[in-house]
Amino acid sequence: MKKILLFILLIFIPSFILGIHNATLYQPKHGFDGTGHVFYIEYLYKNKELPPPRLNWETHQPPLYYAIGAALMAITKTWKTAQYINIFVLWAIIAMVGLGLWRIFKNIDQTLIGMLALAALPMLNIFPAMITNELLNTFWIISSVVAVVYMITANNRRKLVVYFAWFSTSFILGLWTKVSIFTIAPTVVIGSLFLFFQKRISKRFLIIAALLIIVIIGVLYYPLFIWSLQGPSSIVNVSTKVRTGLPIDFFYRLDWIPKVDMYNTQYYSMIGGAWNSFWTDGHNAITPFVKFHKKSFILWTLGFILLPICIYGLVRLWKKNKKIGLIMGMLGVSMLLFYVYYNISANHYSAARLTYQMGIVVPYSFGITAATLNKKLKPFIIVLLIIQFSVMVSFFWIQKWWHVVR
Repeated sequence: MKKILLFILLIFIPSFILGIHNATLYQPKHGFDGTGHVFYIEYLYKNKELPPPRLNWETHQPPLYYAIGAALMAITKTWKTAQYINIFVLWAIIAMVGLGLWRIFKNIDQTLIGMLALAALPMLNIFPAMITNELLNTFWIISSVVAVVYMITANNRRKLVVYFAWFSTSFILGLWTKVSIFTIAPTVVIGSLFLFFQKRISKRFLIIAALLIIVIIGVLYYPLFIWSLQGPSSIVNVSTKVRTGLPIDFFYRLDWIPKVDMYNTQYYSMIGGAWNSFWTDGHNAITPFVKFHKKSFILWTLGFILLPICIYGLVRLWKKNKKIGLIMGMLGVSMLLFYVYYNISANHYSAARLTYQMGIVVPYSFGITAATLNKKLKPFIIVLLIIQFSVMVSFFWIQKWWHVVR
């Protein structure tokens, strides 16, 4: 209990204060698609119906997040309230991953360290001030994956039924938030195979349950699918025409490392764009446009230490629990493959942000946590994460003169 209280005092409260501060100052209409998110909420509030998918930049998106924002707007009479949604969603994500960590590691130290790894991660902390469905989408992805973890570790049919319901609900709500939840399909398939070959669970029961889940998901997604057939949003058409093609070296260039390019790699390197969006605010989503920043450099550099630690941890996780190791490995690999596919198909500079595949934060957290099984490495990891969290909070603390307040 003392460790939990210390975590709340040193991590949760500063993180929550950062979110409130940034949401209060941040002007969501300043960005490329910010006006589209606000428009969607206002349209639902005023018209009480779904907009045509081609009506605006973001109206091709499923409506769940925007419906929540419209409900808040009905109470407060301003879309500004919607900016505070993601502050709570961020910690729902961290708590959900914590549930998964506790299920596997059964240790409060390791669970809190894994949660700290996400609380300190720049990629997740870019979004709480914004009006966007990205974090809620991430929550449902993570909730579905954690439900799979609970399913393959269930020891009786009654619990399995509960976990099936948990997974189905999360997946359906995910579809109604953003269809990219389908990116976890390979992970779900692997988890289903693990279940099917477990001797203690009836094969007939599993087949019936799987078919029932598929039918329920199909029926509840069908109305949204019919609505989406009206045509894609104009942003889909525009984004595919931003550039005519990508040079082959775009997918493997590493010259951004010796150049210490923390901000412009998305224009010429997919790997650099992913790195900068994961470890720092490489796209200047909330921080000022600068050529070099010491705090950004610290975050950028910490990635070169934390990534090998994460990979080392995933290897240890594989040795400790091959099923969970494979689940996390499949999730990480599939997120990266979909990221490559997205860059090939979308073909614009914004596609080089790894934030579109935020499900990758789950294997990252599990990897960092598993690395702490090495008792000598554990204090070093804690120090690194505390440094990362402190620098991230300081770096992301929006100032009144920054471009994002206008």
